[in-house]
Amino acid sequence: MKPTIVHVVQHLKPGGIENFALEFQRAAAPFYDVHIIALERSNSQSIKGKYHGSRKFIHVLNKQPGWRPSLVGKIKELFAQIKPMYVHTHHIGPLIYGGLAARMLGIDCVIHTEHDAWHLNQQKRRLLQELCLKLVRPVLVADAEFVAQQVKALLPAAKPYVITNGVDTDYFKPSPKAKSLLKEQAGLPSELRFIGCAARLEPVKSHHLLIDALTQLQQDVGLLIAGSGSLEQTLKQQVKRLKLDNRVFFLGHLDDMRSFYQLLDVFCLSSSNEGLPLAPLEAQACNVPVVLTNVGGCKEAICERTGKVVEPNNVQKLANALKQRLTQPLQKSPRLFVEQKRSIKSMIKQYVALTQPSLRGKV
Repeated sequence: MKPTIVHVVQHLKPGGIENFALEFQRAAAPFYDVHIIALERSNSQSIKGKYHGSRKFIHVLNKQPGWRPSLVGKIKELFAQIKPMYVHTHHIGPLIYGGLAARMLGIDCVIHTEHDAWHLNQQKRRLLQELCLKLVRPVLVADAEFVAQQVKALLPAAKPYVITNGVDTDYFKPSPKAKSLLKEQAGLPSELRFIGCAARLEPVKSHHLLIDALTQLQQDVGLLIAGSGSLEQTLKQQVKRLKLDNRVFFLGHLDDMRSFYQLLDVFCLSSSNEGLPLAPLEAQACNVPVVLTNVGGCKEAICERTGKVVEPNNVQKLANALKQRLTQPLQKSPRLFVEQKRSIKSMIKQYVALTQPSLRGKV
């Protein structure tokens, strides 16, 4: 019988934290039964392709807005059935409910990962976080050096370990098929080279800058946009206004991200804010070089030999970096960087090591 791990998240809508938990579940499956408890109900159709055959290990609660003390008891009951070796919480809500339930049940180890620190800028949230950390006493982790520095600046008593996000290089890998065949199978123009972006269609992701940058690139360069969000119609109107209809393709939410990355010549995020994004790591594992804006932990998600980091909110610099990356041959494999420094197997081992106090100094 395999040991069990439980991740507690706010919901399972598409996003970085949710993707982290689902990918952890899939990659760890040979060695651990990984359960995911989502506090809030969301559209399961949006993640149906990421259940990885482990749907029985996903528990979606129906938390309503506001403080719900009874939820602690429900989670405690789940923990009693699952008997986890440790509980892993993500964000303040899961820390409160999952962390308290774990301590009430006497679970030895609770790990809490901070994926960003923007919420700590609000005094009310910061005081609540401080209280929760004192009550739950979790092993605190930041998923990037950038996040760790932010946490320590806002919570001086905090001493987070740093375990950078990792991706599954056994799953995310280059396709043996030629790109021309992959484009034909996807119904895309074979004559175009593609830049790809996978991100929520929301203001913080600044897709409009990437679309503007495309106007400065050669006519044989197209753009594939994966994701959905509130700006979809606005961005489509921008594409139409710039007469880029035959070069920009909105693909919506995708379950099969590996096939998306395998179509690309370059992956790009033009965001104005990020934590440590997983999508560039997945793209690089498929041997696709990346261009990212210099925000959040993006520098920690890029192969320095093959990728480029540019100033945010600067269309000209973004366009120049994309031109260079499309025209210059790769000097090294982006995949090698992920295999050596951002592997999910290594990440999982580091998290499991934190359950043993004697090993924490080695993480």
